[in-house]
Amino acid sequence: MDARHEILKLREEIARHDYLYYVRAEPEISDQEYDRLFLRLRELEEQSPEWITSDSPTQRIGDALTEGFQVVRHPFPLISLDNSYDEADILSFHQRVVEGLDGRQPSYVCEPKFDGVAVLLRFESGRFVQGATRGDGAQGDDITANLRTIRSLPLCVFSEKRSSLPKTFFVRGEAYMSKADFVDCNREREEAGDKPFANPRNSTAGSLKLLDPALVARRPLSLVCYGLSTESGQEQPATQSESLSRLREWGFPVSPYWVKAASIENVIEYWSRWQDHRDELPFEIDGVVVKVDSLADQRTLGQTARAPRWAMAFKFSARQAKTVLERIVLQLGRTGILTPVAELQPVPLGGVVIRRATLHNFDELKRLDAREGDTVLLERGGDVIPKIVAVDDALRPDHSKPFRIPRKCPSCDAPVERVEGEVAYRCTN
Repeated sequence: MDARHEILKLREEIARHDYLYYVRAEPEISDQEYDRLFLRLRELEEQSPEWITSDSPTQRIGDALTEGFQVVRHPFPLISLDNSYDEADILSFHQRVVEGLDGRQPSYVCEPKFDGVAVLLRFESGRFVQGATRGDGAQGDDITANLRTIRSLPLCVFSEKRSSLPKTFFVRGEAYMSKADFVDCNREREEAGDKPFANPRNSTAGSLKLLDPALVARRPLSLVCYGLSTESGQEQPATQSESLSRLREWGFPVSPYWVKAASIENVIEYWSRWQDHRDELPFEIDGVVVKVDSLADQRTLGQTARAPRWAMAFKFSARQAKTVLERIVLQLGRTGILTPVAELQPVPLGGVVIRRATLHNFDELKRLDAREGDTVLLERGGDVIPKIVAVDDALRPDHSKPFRIPRKCPSCDAPVERVEGEVAYRCTN
């Protein structure tokens, strides 16, 4: 496959996963798999810049806007962070920072990377006046009314602190749902006959996209804050650690787990510790964020078109477990699409017991050659829906047979057809 065709194929694949993740809240792949696709596309475009177009996923910052909300233009670009997954990447990041600071060794701030929805909050004279999603990085959805329902968001800074506040300031944060609240939310949805959310992040995203704040208020959302900015000409914090301390002093919810790291060895130790102990937290994290502490150093290092050079998200590797695929059943969607689903021998993975895993479509089922009775490898990368990533052929039972695509709908007995150009099989009724 030549570079142009691979670029076009990757763009289509990434666009599809963006839609599944951000619009449908039904992710099919892990964050790590997504990042591999994105990095491969960026690598190909750097090698063949003549094929870079404005509609490429590499040429935008964030996700799409939601119809039904007013659009807010951000006071400054809300760019995302680059990701990495191993110790070598951490050391490479540090080396680039040191070179950018003419050999000077910086201190860092390390924070858990909450797996939620990024928001920007605007305060005037100490009062919350507007909140928006990150959107495409330049503008986002005005979700002020929905954010007001989050009890941990202070609508007004403590009165005794108000005289020392900047007239206008902005707070960056993450809306999220705790593990316990997520379980309760999904139980209520299932009792009401609704499809459960894939993970706490998707439940948060789905809640903030509701157009009725009264419904949002019934969802147990929380907030954590990690960034403070003021308008030009007003006093700015000197460091990231000072920003976090000010936010906490003013009554904003700040993670109690952030630390200041004097060396890159301390950063690696922090990342390793939380990779081993993340399941002990009451909320989901998918990595840690590392930032150069000095804001002056941050300005010196600057940023690329997509991400700052002074910060990086160090993600955790996907969590895996082996179990037995007991049965393959068919799930009939509202649009008539038949989806194969694996019913599994229950197995603990990432703090929850997994009993089912989607097989996505019959092409994926054929690619895996997953059969009833097989021993399969499960993965929850980025804490999305569990996915079967491999089959252990050595443990396959002698009597196993490939799964046959049904000719008739298991629900109504109507014929099943595959539409030309689609991977989905649909009930014709």
